[in-house]
Amino acid sequence: MTDNGLTIFATVLIKSFLSMMLLASLIVSTDEIELLHGLRKIHLPKIIVSIIFLMYRYIFLIVEESRTGQQAIKSRVFQKSYCTVNKRLTHVMGNLFIKSLDRAENVYRSMESRGFDGNFYIVEKENAKGSLNIALLLIFILAPMSIKVIELINVI
Repeated sequence: MTDNGLTIFATVLIKSFLSMMLLASLIVSTDEIELLHGLRKIHLPKIIVSIIFLMYRYIFLIVEESRTGQQAIKSRVFQKSYCTVNKRLTHVMGNLFIKSLDRAENVYRSMESRGFDGNFYIVEKENAKGSLNIALLLIFILAPMSIKVIELINVI
């Protein structure tokens, strides 16, 4: 381990942490439709925006199915040896995959029956310019600048 290696490691760690903080604050402060509309406005390809939207929707289905699987494990009484725990866990994971696949197909069929053609049509609305938006804008501008300042002065 050298000082240069530790500096690079710390820089990457800080950048990752700040990026995750920015992403979390963006997701918490912005509605999913507005976020997807913003991605479209910066000319991200429609297919990528559609994939992001569908992933966002399906994550909640998978989490719900995993919770029911965990509840099923807790409700059954079984010996807690290593082999039985692994066997039950693999059964639950396989069951989770099959159930989430079935739910995803049902959701897609219901979306098709409502006229989904692969494109998401987003109605634009006026964006209110308030103090919260200005504060968030400052955060999103100052955070990347702080990363550059840290790089420039090499203080870690």
